[in-house]
Amino acid sequence: MTESICDKLKKLRKNRKISMSELAKASGIHQTTISAIENGRHSSPGIDTVEKLANALKVSPLYFFEERVITPFDLDAELPPDVMNFLLSAESLPYIKLSKDAYEKGVSSETIRHFLELLQMTAKNSTEKQLEKEQKVDSI
Repeated sequence: MTESICDKLKKLRKNRKISMSELAKASGIHQTTISAIENGRHSSPGIDTVEKLANALKVSPLYFFEERVITPFDLDAELPPDVMNFLLSAESLPYIKLSKDAYEKGVSSETIRHFLELLQMTAKNSTEKQLEKEQKVDSI
């Protein structure tokens, strides 16, 4: 079943946990227009409107037009807020690309988890050693 623009907008806005008034402020689109789109009274908004809403919701405008374009929220509506915020931040893109590369090369998520734990331990040890050096220099 193909979702309409109104369905996708409402679903994405609710998954982002923002009100219509917050979306109106972020997008520059009047709250009445957003309500009309979500309720199917304005089923063919202009591309400028769609682009502004997409930018405010941090998705491609294609999300509203292409059936095959989905967000992680379409796959799992119960994503924790910190995961949602990460996925929607511009800073997450390099990490998402690395994950895709690892997946395509057959690296398991368990291997990545172990590697991250090793990196964290190494960083912690390095920080502790640096603090020890600084304390020695300060005590001289």
